[in-house]
Order: sequence, then C-alpha cells, then structure tokens
Amino acid sequence: MLFPIFDDRGDPIGFGGRILPGHDGPKYKNTSDDAAIYSKSKILYGLNWAKEHIVQAGEAIVCEGYTDVIGFATAGVPRAVATCGTALTEDHIRLLKRFSPRIVLAFDADAAGQNAAARVYEWEQKLDVEFSVADLPNGVDPGELALTDPARLAAAITNAKPFLGFRVERVLSSGNLRTPEGRARTAQTAVDVVREHPSDLVRDQYLMTIADRCHLDPDHVRAAARGAARVAPGRVTNQPEPRGAMMPVDHAPRRRPMRENAEDEALRLLVHRRTEIIDRLEPVLFDSDARRDAYEALVSATDLHRAIAEASPDTAALLTRLAVDEPDGDPDQAIVDLSRYATSRVLDQLRREAASVREPEDLRAYSDVIDWLRHRLAELDDAEKRMSAAALLVAWLAENAEGPAGE
Repeated sequence: MLFPIFDDRGDPIGFGGRILPGHDGPKYKNTSDDAAIYSKSKILYGLNWAKEHIVQAGEAIVCEGYTDVIGFATAGVPRAVATCGTALTEDHIRLLKRFSPRIVLAFDADAAGQNAAARVYEWEQKLDVEFSVADLPNGVDPGELALTDPARLAAAITNAKPFLGFRVERVLSSGNLRTPEGRARTAQTAVDVVREHPSDLVRDQYLMTIADRCHLDPDHVRAAARGAARVAPGRVTNQPEPRGAMMPVDHAPRRRPMRENAEDEALRLLVHRRTEIIDRLEPVLFDSDARRDAYEALVSATDLHRAIAEASPDTAALLTRLAVDEPDGDPDQAIVDLSRYATSRVLDQLRREAASVREPEDLRAYSDVIDWLRHRLAELDDAEKRMSAAALLVAWLAENAEGPAGE
C-alpha cells in the first residue's frame, strides 16, 4: 500500500509503502534518503494536513506509521503526524515547534531506553518544548485502536502524561509492591529513571511520588537519587541499617509517610472546621487504623470534648494532639490528597488481582476499572477537574472498598 508524502507546504516529495498482511519484508519502505528533495530525518508524514489543527489545539501528536495518522483522523483527532521509517530527530522537533511547543508521543516512548530519554530532556531544555506520552493500551497501535474503539484513542491523548511521569508510572505499576524487598527494588529502578532528568525541582516531585507509592522515607529516596545509597532490601538481622539506605517507613524513625500527614490534616480540619469537610469524608479514605478510629469518633460525637471522652485512650491521645494544631491547608486539598492515596492503594490491589485472572471477560472488567481509576487520578492534577474527580473517586471508594486495602 502506497502513501504519498508531502512537505509541510503541501508539495509532494516522495512515497511511503506499508507491507500488506501475510507478506514478508520490512513493515515500511520509503523513498530513498538519497533523493534530492527527500530526507526522512526532516520530514513528517501528514504535517501538511495536520498543521492547522496542531495550531488550534496547541499540541502535535507523533506516531510511528501512516495508518496511525489515518486512525487518529478517523477518531476525530486530526493533529497527528508520523516519522517516515526513522527515529524522532531534532529536525523533526524544530519543525513541529513552529506550530506548537507541546508534543504528545503516541508510541512506546520507553522502548528506546535511556538514550532516547536523554534526547527528550535535551530537546525540552534546548528547544523549549514539552513532551507527553499518550495513554495507549499496551501492545495496541493507534491505527488498530481507531478501528475498535475510537473514543478510547481520543481519550489516550486527553489523558497523556508528562514524559518522565509516564516512565515512572510504568516502573511503579509493574513492580512488586507487596513486600519490603519488592518495594525497595521497584523504588531503586524508578529512582534510576528519575535521576536522568536534568531539573532538580522536577526530580524531587517524582522522588516524593516514589517514596509514597513504595512506603519509603522521602529523605532516603532523595539520598539514593544523589547516589548516596542503593535501596537496601529488608534484612533478617538485628544489625542497624547503614546510614543513607532506603528502608521501609516502619524502620525509618524520622518522618511519617505523606499519607499519614494527609490523614492528620484532614482530621485537624474536621476538628477545627467541621462543617466544611464532614460530609465529604468517608472511612475508606483513612488507611491508618488509628486515624480511622479518630475519624469515626469525631463523626459519631457532637463535639470534640465528647469524642475524646468516649474514645479509647490511644484515640483520645491522638485527638488531643490534633486539637492543639490549627490546620495548614484547606478542605479541597485534603479531599484531593486523601482520594489520591486511597485510590493508589486500591489500584495496587486491583493490579495484583488482575495478574492472576485468566478469563478474558474477567480481565477486561479489571482493565476497565483500572483505566477509569487511573484517568480520575490524572484529573486530580488538573486544576479545573480535580474537585469533580476527587468527588467521583470518594464515591466509588465508599461503594466498592470496605477497608484500608479495599478488601
């Protein structure tokens, strides 16, 4: 099958071919790079048609093949272009930058490894562009997805993640977070990915995410990123951990997990600004038994003094401590934080369960729920969508999860 190739002005400069199913040979074949007017490192298929839509939408989509470009167009996303049988180059990025500085990669952006990541970060700094990665299902090309589920293909662009965020999430979602050793190994792999980014501010935000998802002390994760230590798996020994090692929070005395800090902040708000938050909280948002008990004591009592009087000694002590400090944040942020942590816990459990499912229909059901939760999580980072997303997540969690682990 032949595809005419035009430059960005619309002038024809070559042809590309895609092999038909059932035949041997390279998947794509193009006009020779020796041609006087054709250089695949500087040409993007479909740009002549997509450029106006790129300007209007403020983003360009880059995919691998001609049929992927056609698939995006049929799905109502006509701002896709494709490289012509070559890797993405700086000339390609300079060409796209003329129309938009935001570029969404609609292919396996992690497959090319560390060298590709280094080029992306270099281009972001050097050319002042921003890369994201489309939220495509694993193993499915955009052209194929356009035929089976065009709405899902459009949503893949809407839910695109920052380049580094995509790579970190891939490591965390595929890692074993059930054991201290598994969390340590997963964290170290994710830290190695984050370490490649040139910005201290960007790195630190993702290091905090890794610490929270892997239940590690953030300071130890930062130390590992500085090269001070590797993750130290849990040890069957009474010897102290070496200074700077990354270890589970249960063995790290200096700082509570961010999740517990968020739960404490929500409880402080419930103590000091009760009417603004009481109707928005649910028990499932509290992973800590002690904090869930404190929440239920506050909700069941008419005031703080009665809650302390009727609570167990440990819960009363916690409520007394929380009552001393004024809350630092606001109810909206507290709900966003709690829904993020609770949803992440449930997602971890659903992924573990899905890994043992064999029936296609059951696996599809898990996949649909996981995709829905991931999309709502992404919306928590959108200033316009975060509160509606948090409300949806809290309602879903209250209906579907019955305990701190969603059991």
